[in-house]
Amino acid sequence: MKAIELRAQPRTLIGKKVKHLRQQDAVPGVVYGRHIDPLAVQFDARELLVALNRAGTSAAVQLQVEGTHEPYLAIFRDVQHHPIRRDVSHVDLQALSLDETVQVPVNVVLVGESPVIVEGEGVLMHLLNEVTIEALPTALIAVIEVDISGLTEVGQTITVGDLVVPDGVEILTSPEDTVVQITYMAEEEDLEPVEELFPLEGELIEMGEASEDGEDED
Repeated sequence: MKAIELRAQPRTLIGKKVKHLRQQDAVPGVVYGRHIDPLAVQFDARELLVALNRAGTSAAVQLQVEGTHEPYLAIFRDVQHHPIRRDVSHVDLQALSLDETVQVPVNVVLVGESPVIVEGEGVLMHLLNEVTIEALPTALIAVIEVDISGLTEVGQTITVGDLVVPDGVEILTSPEDTVVQITYMAEEEDLEPVEELFPLEGELIEMGEASEDGEDED
């Protein structure tokens, strides 16, 4: 998969001063890795959002930092959001080595339509939203698509072992874990009549009288 391109500039503002960056539609971040010193950077907010939407936390980005000769091949390791506005407030990226594999979580996305669901005969349960993969940086993928059009009967399932990934990608999650399952529609249970759950007024009186008689005998 071709790496997604992203630009960054070296960042001089740190600590509480980074709020001035956000006021200018810039997002602070840090690039780190086994073979480089941590580098404080800043991104254009719009460009960063585009890259995040395409790469997620599993696909590699080709990060070109202004003033450096070679781009970094990196993945997003931590993305922080504003607690109220929910826009991106800070990102951490890990620079990767081309000859070392990396483990990352990958989202599992459902595609297609199951005839059972369309006809209203069953309910689709999406039980596993992501799996962990291992691959070289150049082989990382953004998502794993699962076609559910082949689920034609209630009770059918798709497990991790059924997932299809490109060559060079290994799924580390247990192959027996269920990703998707078709179950029966839940049937409404008949509710018990109220009078069966609670005694009627006459019964309450009789119970009270019996209790009083019992107390007199004591």
